[in-house]
Parts: sequence; structure tokens; C-alpha cells
Amino acid sequence: MKTCRIIQQIYVLGTMLILFPGTIVATPTAPSDSILYKDYPYVRFVSSTDSIRMSDDEFYAIAARIGFAVNEYVPAPGGQFLTELSQTVLPRINKDSLKLAYMMIRGTASPEGPYENNKRLGEKRAQWLIDFIRQRLHFPVKEEDLRLDIEAEDYGFLCHLMRQAGDKDYSYVKRQCDGYLPDGNVAQLKSTLQSAQEGRLWQRLKKTYFYQLRTARVVLFFKKYEGEEVTVEELPAPVSVVEEATEPSSTVTELLAGYGDAPMLTTVRMPRRELLAVKTNLLFYGVYMPGYNRWCPIPNIALEYYPKRGHFTYGASFDMPWWQDYDAHKYFQLRNYQVESRYYFKTQKSQKSQEPQKSQESYEPAYRGFYLQGYVHGGVFGICFDADRGWVGEGIGGGIGGGYVMPLSRNGHWRLELGLQAGFFRCKYDPYQYENPIDPGYHDNLYYYKWTLESDLFKKRQYRWNWIGPTRVGVTLSYDLLYRRQQKCGVSFRDYEIYETHEPHTPDNPYQNPIAQ
Repeated sequence: MKTCRIIQQIYVLGTMLILFPGTIVATPTAPSDSILYKDYPYVRFVSSTDSIRMSDDEFYAIAARIGFAVNEYVPAPGGQFLTELSQTVLPRINKDSLKLAYMMIRGTASPEGPYENNKRLGEKRAQWLIDFIRQRLHFPVKEEDLRLDIEAEDYGFLCHLMRQAGDKDYSYVKRQCDGYLPDGNVAQLKSTLQSAQEGRLWQRLKKTYFYQLRTARVVLFFKKYEGEEVTVEELPAPVSVVEEATEPSSTVTELLAGYGDAPMLTTVRMPRRELLAVKTNLLFYGVYMPGYNRWCPIPNIALEYYPKRGHFTYGASFDMPWWQDYDAHKYFQLRNYQVESRYYFKTQKSQKSQEPQKSQESYEPAYRGFYLQGYVHGGVFGICFDADRGWVGEGIGGGIGGGYVMPLSRNGHWRLELGLQAGFFRCKYDPYQYENPIDPGYHDNLYYYKWTLESDLFKKRQYRWNWIGPTRVGVTLSYDLLYRRQQKCGVSFRDYEIYETHEPHTPDNPYQNPIAQ
């Protein structure tokens, strides 16, 4: 009987192997910290949490990383790492019913701003990544399975980057960090680095490394059951969700070194579309006023709003000369307000994509070349040439204009405009003089309307003056002051934005580990 049962079991086992080859796989004999999802080094398998030992350098080498813009704790959509997690890695983990053993997450910020604000950013960046992973796993993530580190100002990773890059100032920065950080003197460390080399070191670190410190990183540890037979299918090679993009002419691309087995990052300097320009008419600063007999520069400022695309722009300007010489009874005081719309003949193209990962048209500065213009304006004035000749009033007008806009700088943000306006202007005014016109012998040092009839008959603004012809000529200097942000709503004074994206990778092109070199 016992012999028959053994023969029966052998027969069933043989049948299963024939019908389902490859289904039963022996537990790997590799070390408990080996990478089973081999194309994703931030996914690791351990026998128990007690076996997890990881230095900072090892964490930097394998951790997956997402970058953030300045003062932001929500990353731009479409990054390679987030796509890998949501579309490939986490769905496969759910399918394989793997049990999470430990999740190691670190949120960091760069040292520019106040320490408390940087700490808040580090916490929010780490929490965003935790929530992102939790929402996509089928099993709950317990608080005891998390190790959350917050580096408000990540000087450790700064030293790591400088060492990997062979930076000439690495030894100095590392020495300062080792001297101040053990005692928690972060403020003194920052002050020392900011003052080193008369501030040049800090500015170089800020330009070269700081944008790489605004991150959240994660390593996921899953349980490997020793002595059991488990099935773990290999994940497919990562599918690149990034289209091949030609590098725009005004971008600067650098590869971020120092991540070891972790995905390499590409940082791209992308132009932003102009939003608002500030302008001033240079000719107005050379005005000579007849009758006043002196140069009377006219301070003026104008703004022009650029839509994303199309032909039309919208603007406003303000002129305000405010000259006076009380002793000589000379005044040239004016407030003029104008609103306008322009039609540019050159078509303005928008960028095809607001994401650096997707192909784009070559960048062109917005709105230049020939334009036509429609405008209306109004203002108040007080003009006096001597004690007997003065006028005060207000007027309104409108008309059309035209001109040409040419770039002065390579990126087109500085421009020179040549323009001419013509139209009508109608004003109501009253003449006035110094001292009483009815009783010249009475002196009270005041100004009076020129009126010698009965006072009951006087009405303000009894005079009219009309003009048809040129109303303004301009040689205008323009600068694009505000720019549209690409990845999110809002504006910026800076004409470019730094993006960080994961380089696409395949099993045939594995990550290099600089630590092992």
C-alpha cells in the first residue's frame, strides 16, 4: 500500500512538470539582499528586516529619486521613475502578492532658503512619495514598516556629489560639514560656506549642485521566504515613455553623476514663454519744452502682455512729467494714460509641449517684426510759461499706429521698438495767470482763471482745443520681465526652468556603479 502511494505521488508530480513547466521555481540561493527585480535596483528582497544594513553612500547609489522645483513638493508629471512605479513595478508587485518588509524614504531640500522652510519641504516631498506608493499597493503600508528621514539641507548628498565629480573644493566642504554637523550647527555651516572665497564658492555650489538636492528618494524591501518554493517572474524591461527629443538650441543638458546603480538623471534648461514686457520711450527723455525754455525729460513706463500664441498683444502706458519753477512761474505738469492693442504680422508659434521629455519646436522669442496698433488715451495737464500765460485742463483721444520691433539680445528678451502714432486729441481747458486779473494792484501770491466778467457767469472749461495728426513718436527699449512657467500655473522672473528626468534604460545597457569603479 505504501509503495502504491509513493508511485502515485511520483506520477502526479511528473504530470505537473509536463503540463506546467517552469511554474515551480526553487528559492534563490543568492544573498538575502540580492536584487530579484534586477532592472530596478531600488526594489530589493530580504529574509528579515534585521538583515537590512545600508550606509548613506549605498542608499544614494541604489535609491530611486524624483526631483522637485524650487519651493515645490509636488513633482512635474510624466517622470520616468513615477511612470515605472505606477505602470510597471507596483502592478507587478501586486500581481506577485509580495509582502512589504520595509520602505526607506528620504525627503530633502537645498540650502538656499530658511532652515524651517527647507525642513517643511523635505517632509512634504517625502510624504507625497509615500502617499503615491500607498495608493498603488493592494496591501496596507504600516507605519512601523517605514523609515522616514528628513534632511532639511542635504549637505551629505552635496558632499557625495562633489566627491563623485572630483570637485576641487570637495575636501574643504567635507571638512566644514564634518566640523559643524555633528554638533547640529547647521546655521554656522551655511554661514561659513556662504562667506568662503568671497561668496564665489556658494554661488558655484548653488548653480552646479543645489538643484540636485531637491528630492525624495526611496528603496523598497520585500520579504523573501527562506526555505520555501516561490514563484517570482522577471519584470519586463522598462518601456521607455520618453520620446526621442531633439535638444533645443537654448538648452544645456548635463548628466548627473554619482547615483551608482540608480537611474542617471538628465537636467534640461528649458526656455519659458514670455508673459509681460516692461518698456520706456527713450525719445521722451530728450524733450525740450518751448516756452518753458529748458529740457524737460518725460518719465514714462509701459507694459505689454503677450498671449501664448497668435498675433495680438495688449498694453498700457503712463507718462508723467512734473516740472515746476515757482519763482519763474513755469510749469510743465502732465499725467497721460494710454491703453492699446497691437497686431503683429509675424505668426507666433507656441511650443508643442510643455514637458521637456517631448519633442518641441525650436524656440523663438515672442512678438517681433512689423505691427499695427489701435489706442485710446486721456490725461490732465497744467502748463505755464510765465506769470501771464498758463493753461489747465484735461483731454481724451485715440487713433492708430504702427512700428517695428527688433531683438537686441540673442534670446530676444531685450528689444528695440520704432513706432509712430497718429489720431485725434480733444481737450477742454481754461487759461490762468498769476495774481488777480480784476484788481492788478491786489497781491495775494495766488493763481486765478483769466476772467474779468461777472463771477456768476464763470464756468470751468469754457475753451476747446482739437488736434488731428501725429500724437506720439517712439524709440522704445523693451525687456521681457515675466515668463510663463512650463510645468505648472504661475509666472517667474527667470526666463528658463530646470527640469530633471530619468534617462531611459534597458537590461542591455545597465547602470554603471561608480562606487565599484
